[in-house]
Amino acid sequence: MWKPEFFDIFGAVGFLYIIILSIFILIKNNLPKWTVIILLIIGIVGLIIDATIVIKTYLIKK
Repeated sequence: MWKPEFFDIFGAVGFLYIIILSIFILIKNNLPKWTVIILLIIGIVGLIIDATIVIKTYLIKK
């Protein structure tokens, strides 16, 4: 059956979308800067965590 780590691939894509969206908002300057920076930090941290899990599970097999 599906391993839980499989769904981290979708999480990584979701966090990548959050990063791209927050960079776009920073460029367009639609929202207060501090809220967009928090969103960007959440996206970066989430992407690092999910990408690490995906890399350790599927690319570096023990």
